[in-house]
Amino acid sequence: MSFQAQMNKNLKPGHLLIAEDIVAYKKKTLRIEMILNIGLIAVEYLLYLLSFLLLFHYKVATDYGAIDWSNFIYSLQQIPVTAEYALLLSIIFTIYTGTLYQRGMYRWDRDIKLIDDMFTASKAIAISFLIALGIIFFLKTSIIYSRVLILVLAILMAISFFLSRLMRFGILMALRKTKHYNKNVLIIGAGRIGEQIRDNLNANKTSSSRFIGFLDDYKTGKQILGTIPHIEKLVQKHKIHEIYITIPSERGVINKLITSVRKYDVQIKIIPELFELVTSSVSFDHAFDYPCIEIVRTPLRGINWFMKRSADFILSALGIILISPILILIAAWIKIDSRGPIIIKQRRIGKNGAPFHMLKFRSMVANAEALKASLQNKNEADGPVFKIKNDPRITRVGRFIRKYSLDELPQLFNVLFGQMSLIGPRPPLPNEVEQYSDYQWRRFDVRPGITGLWQVSGRSDLPFDEWVKLDIYYIERWSLSMEFKILLKTIPVVLKGEGAY
Repeated sequence: MSFQAQMNKNLKPGHLLIAEDIVAYKKKTLRIEMILNIGLIAVEYLLYLLSFLLLFHYKVATDYGAIDWSNFIYSLQQIPVTAEYALLLSIIFTIYTGTLYQRGMYRWDRDIKLIDDMFTASKAIAISFLIALGIIFFLKTSIIYSRVLILVLAILMAISFFLSRLMRFGILMALRKTKHYNKNVLIIGAGRIGEQIRDNLNANKTSSSRFIGFLDDYKTGKQILGTIPHIEKLVQKHKIHEIYITIPSERGVINKLITSVRKYDVQIKIIPELFELVTSSVSFDHAFDYPCIEIVRTPLRGINWFMKRSADFILSALGIILISPILILIAAWIKIDSRGPIIIKQRRIGKNGAPFHMLKFRSMVANAEALKASLQNKNEADGPVFKIKNDPRITRVGRFIRKYSLDELPQLFNVLFGQMSLIGPRPPLPNEVEQYSDYQWRRFDVRPGITGLWQVSGRSDLPFDEWVKLDIYYIERWSLSMEFKILLKTIPVVLKGEGAY
């Protein structure tokens, strides 16, 4: 049986199924990473804190009487200088943590080099202690700090850092040997650079990245899994996390490859030559000894993602509390008006093609989906969307709550749980997604939203192509100011009931 026939036999068809497989696998690995990383950081700082408490006990507390360990907190409070030492420690920890974070020391996916990491940590300790002592000097605290405590604490922090790195090193080596946690890497191009990246991946004992194989249109061999047209099926079969492209001079091939793969939750890294990229959204990084360009989907990452997610969580929680009486009234109204559930769960497609159940107040008759097929010839929307202005399936209550978007209010729970955002592209139905082009898949680069740029620009009156253009404009040019503008513009649009049906 040929390679292509074997691939077709073993793999499930459809872009959506591929995306779901990849997202499910990555969620598992990311969950493992997050738990282990938080745990190791907590252990590291616990070692620092224990070092300080032991030194404080032997060098400071003995001047004021022994610490009662059975009533530790109260005993510390009775020592007059506890607050001053706590201030010093908090300043040291703040500067030290910020310095290490800036150097990427707490990134899970970085290579551990014990000597280099120790050198970085030692500099961070020296900087944080010097700055902290300078700040304390200007604050003119009334005590003289123990010089022995400060010096020995710095040494113990360096030792604690080394022990935590050894622990991290051991855990990463153990994980690398398991089959349940691997970040699979595919290399495009089996030339000299591709082979060197493979060798670096295989030689790195602490990296979770695992070399799967090459794709190459001109070579054959044991490690060459096929040609570039096989990429999507291989991405699904091996649950690929990263793709390294080492043949950037093949412009037409690379453009087509990136267009077909970027819709999945896969990192794409290019070992660059001087050529025009298929996108302006890039970031510069290093892959071992080579500079590389990583395709960036949106500015909504890092601190921007954290701020948006924090705002989503806080505002959705407050919104649920404040409008709970309205939710109860609408629920009762729906129950009285027609038979069927009050809230429906619709299977929708979210970020990176991952499915979730979107919550809505029921605005149609209970058998609405069964009636949809008989109404297909009346569809007034273009593209893969189904819309009818005077849809006969809509109930009396449904027409009102849809006009003012009240049927969307339960989606605040989707936002609270992290499945949606307050602002973003609308989540489509699975059957609509199967008709998407590669360009339209860009809508899944961010979490879907309750409202978005499309809603303040015409809502359902817009043709589908305009929806997509507005969504991609939002994704590529995301900013806090744009977020606030959309949120503010949504209010009058909803109140007027413009373009909703």
